[in-house]
Amino acid sequence: MPSIVAGMPRTLILMRHGQATSPAGTADHERPLTPTGAAQAEAAGRWFAADGRRIDTVLCSSALRTRETFRGVSRGARWRDADSACTSSPALYNADATAVLGEIALASASTTTLLVIGHFPGLPEAALVLDPAGAHSGRVRRGMPVGAYVTMSTDSPWAALPDALWGPAADPFATITGIHMP
Repeated sequence: MPSIVAGMPRTLILMRHGQATSPAGTADHERPLTPTGAAQAEAAGRWFAADGRRIDTVLCSSALRTRETFRGVSRGARWRDADSACTSSPALYNADATAVLGEIALASASTTTLLVIGHFPGLPEAALVLDPAGAHSGRVRRGMPVGAYVTMSTDSPWAALPDALWGPAADPFATITGIHMP
């Protein structure tokens, strides 16, 4: 693998969808955001913009609430043509850590910042597989409410991250650098 890919610093952002409602007769997959959930998503987008955060690729669960979260983040960040940067993934719908890391592994090697919008408990589980004992790991263990996101840094290629599922390594596969609660 070329050294520019293997040693390239990368940022992974794992975001839980905003607060959703459960209208009678609506399948879980089709649950929409509440007004609070939409506001949480837009607030996250404003945080990304204030941080100067440039997102190369977005992976989003196919659930309505995650797609609406992405649209809210896009509005808040004022991203243009954001839909073209987003891949809707049925595999991320209520995914566990294994499935989340499997989807991340498919990201282009040229992606430097990857945003994954999905569900609890798969997202915090994936963060803890990648950084099981880091300084912020305890906060992730205490919970990841709707609208929250975890930022992580890694020098590993995306394709290598599922290797963390084999057990703890001498060094974590990624480091949790921040936890942002709505």
